[in-house]
Amino acid sequence: MKHLFYILFFFLFIISCSSSTKKNYNYYYNLVKDQHEIVELVSNGGNSRILISPFHQGRILTSTYNNVEGISNGWINEEGLTDLNKSIGGEERLWIGPLGSQFSFYFQQIEPIHDDNWKVPSTMESEPYTLIYKDENHVELSKSMNLTNFVGTEFNLEVHRKISILRQEIIQKNLNIKLKNSTKHVAFETNHKLTNLDTTAWVKEKGLLGLWSAGMYPGDDSVVIIPLKNDGKKPDILTYLATIDSTRFIVKKNTVLFKVDGKYRSKIGIPPEFAPNIYGCYSKSKNKLTIVEYKKENDLWYSNSFVSIQEEPFQGEAIPIYNNSENFYELESNAPLKILSHGETTSHWHRVYHFSDSSEKLNKISQSLLHIDLNDIKLNAN
Repeated sequence: MKHLFYILFFFLFIISCSSSTKKNYNYYYNLVKDQHEIVELVSNGGNSRILISPFHQGRILTSTYNNVEGISNGWINEEGLTDLNKSIGGEERLWIGPLGSQFSFYFQQIEPIHDDNWKVPSTMESEPYTLIYKDENHVELSKSMNLTNFVGTEFNLEVHRKISILRQEIIQKNLNIKLKNSTKHVAFETNHKLTNLDTTAWVKEKGLLGLWSAGMYPGDDSVVIIPLKNDGKKPDILTYLATIDSTRFIVKKNTVLFKVDGKYRSKIGIPPEFAPNIYGCYSKSKNKLTIVEYKKENDLWYSNSFVSIQEEPFQGEAIPIYNNSENFYELESNAPLKILSHGETTSHWHRVYHFSDSSEKLNKISQSLLHIDLNDIKLNAN
């Protein structure tokens, strides 16, 4: 009996320790606040929360819909807190496109243009933003940047970043849905403005710029759902990095299904003529449906993700989706590349909505917004 008591005590101790170190929202809140200034926006009686770090380029590090002990929606690289040579990740960040082509900012004249020479400019990876305003619903930040693309064109610009947490009534108005009382939720909007600070206009022949929102999430059983416009088919979708078979990527009834488990490095891009202004991501194991909405424009000049010198560098994607092999994936949106004169601006907004409820209730949201039954979210077996 005495041995049984000690075994039971040890088991309870292990459970207690595991619970106390669970990497939920509160874990990351405490981890970051001990090292850097943070801003937290809260709504829905404290249940809906987003965590922002001005030091980390004004990134939304993570969010939750179940108060401080709720799950952490964003993927955070803890090594990035102490090593500025490593990205911290985060649920939403602002980068500047293009990613690929001779006009890319992510190879910095390091020849040849190749994945091995990938190098994110410090102004987008390790330099802080200036916090210029905050209240209970939103924060505003700014940053002046100097960027040089692969062919050597230099750009001087300023970005303004506004982050807002969205209350339930705004969520329902934006998406034209009615949430059930049982549906847990958190949502945010990032609104960006980019201004040309150069004395001359930017020209297409030397490269252009575009705003680019991207969020990193822990790999799981999630499947990205993108209802295509204009009768889009699988050959219309851009694919990168690796061969993607039907266990990971299919188009079913004009809807893209793309597995994002964080275990196979691959990427797809939806060209603007086929891209909707709203798409989703569903995790059955977490009972979570994520909806992404963004400012969709009629322009056709977009950056793409091909790492090469290109004959057509302005034929790209409005929606890039990236599945990494290191336990995370990215939900993204691109703004078009713009010719801007001195002092002229361009803008882009990106909204993320997380919902958690029974599969039946999430299915109603999916059918309303994505026009697909969640029971049909199936890829081919191996």
